[in-house]
Amino acid sequence: MDLDDNFPAAKRIITEIQNIVNSDSKLKEFDLVIQPESQNKSPVIYVDHCLGLESWCVRHVYEYVYQRLISIRKRLKRQVSNDTIPLLTSALLINPEVLTFWNMRRELILDGCLKPDDELQFSAVVLSFKPKCAEIFTYRRWIFFNILKDFSSNHVILNELTIGLTAAAGYPSNYNAWNHCYWFIQKSLEQENYSLISHQWEQTKTWCSEHVSDHSCMQYRQRLLKCLVADKKCLQHLECCTSKSLMRFFNSDERHKLMRPSEDYFDEAIGVALDELYFNEDLIVMYQNHESLWNHRRFLCYLLLDIYNIDCIKEALMNNERRVSTKLSRSNELYVKKHVLWLQTALCIPIKLL
Repeated sequence: MDLDDNFPAAKRIITEIQNIVNSDSKLKEFDLVIQPESQNKSPVIYVDHCLGLESWCVRHVYEYVYQRLISIRKRLKRQVSNDTIPLLTSALLINPEVLTFWNMRRELILDGCLKPDDELQFSAVVLSFKPKCAEIFTYRRWIFFNILKDFSSNHVILNELTIGLTAAAGYPSNYNAWNHCYWFIQKSLEQENYSLISHQWEQTKTWCSEHVSDHSCMQYRQRLLKCLVADKKCLQHLECCTSKSLMRFFNSDERHKLMRPSEDYFDEAIGVALDELYFNEDLIVMYQNHESLWNHRRFLCYLLLDIYNIDCIKEALMNNERRVSTKLSRSNELYVKKHVLWLQTALCIPIKLL
């Protein structure tokens, strides 16, 4: 029996979906609309630049497009038919985790049948439905790296970073989205564009304060922080004030031990790390018993001693962590005990709670 006989409306549905994708350059979202039975009307819903498909027909449509696409893929002589692009569009909107279908779209780009800019728009719509899908992020990076080959435009990269943050907000612990953002940060640094890392440092500070249980963003900030303390050029556009953190961490007698007069950069770099340490403390005070915050704090303590392995840093860190642990011992008792034990065993910092 032909697939058209199983579900005769399939071709009309995928054509309607493709027409919407082609005609609306501002299309922003796709989702499934819960509707267990047919309502004797088109299951494709299109409202305010948002596309939806009623759930009752999803299985039938996907079976139709999947079998036809696999049949096309198996042909020895792969000629692009008029149906290939609409079939791929519907298949990837419903299930974007099939790498073979993304590879078929790659071939269509290389053959000139699909435009890279249109594909970035389409994959962003798919990402709104599956914000953690690794295949989508990989496809977008492939377009930038192999087709567009341009990492010098701040507008383009900022748009990609915004898409990554939107995807991260759509799915908790979305490491794929944060890895995608960091890939673009690395490419911008290779182009000696240092302003974007400062932009991300400031922007994700707000994001972290709103998602305190999500360690994936804090891990992203850890990567950014390593870049900031490793290269003075990365600090040029940073707007945060670090002098107050330095004054708070060191007393006036100890601060001069940190550096020689010619090493102002190290003063500025450690100030950024300390600013993050105090920001972390503020979050722990406001949001009690979040393991992600304590894990991030351990990273910061380790970074300080790993980069600045001098006695005045170790002594000041010991005094600071004793203060914090004593202050938070009642509200975060379990996490404080773990933190103190880690300081003793990993960093050899002896702390006794008062």
